[in-house]
Amino acid sequence: MKFHVKNTSSKGLGIYAKESIPSNSVITELKYIREVTEETPLSEDEKHLHDHQHYFPDGRIFIVDEPICYFNHCCSPNAFVYSANEKYFILTKRDIKKEEEITIDYELLTTGYDVSWECKCGAPNCRGLHKWDLFLLPDKVILESLSFLDPWFVQVHGKQIQEVLDRNLEK
Repeated sequence: MKFHVKNTSSKGLGIYAKESIPSNSVITELKYIREVTEETPLSEDEKHLHDHQHYFPDGRIFIVDEPICYFNHCCSPNAFVYSANEKYFILTKRDIKKEEEITIDYELLTTGYDVSWECKCGAPNCRGLHKWDLFLLPDKVILESLSFLDPWFVQVHGKQIQEVLDRNLEK
């Protein structure tokens, strides 16, 4: 593994690079414990796993297994999530230094969920409050993020992405 888990200063556990990792590298594949459905919701014993769920573009929800579940959010992440054939991977956006926390932008993966939470990432461009929906972000943020969107997400939500592009065509 190219990473290890340790405590962060403000977010609980996080994922840190064991060694320098160059940009455009595959860090890991996401592994899941199980799917969360109406028939198999989170049990009382699993409520703590609510923050360790991955939302597929088609609406399915999976509990992310350890240690992968400790990738924290950042509004200026150094990694991103990418899929191929419904398998998910975490790739680097830029070079990551040894012992640097590896982060992703959770909001680039979701839309249509009625959830919000306070961001504590500490990035200079921190958005403060997340609404768990890419399309509630400012167009500028969406446009800057297009090349890091998951292909499956783009396929499922292409009409909404096109609307953002159309809105910004003449600007």
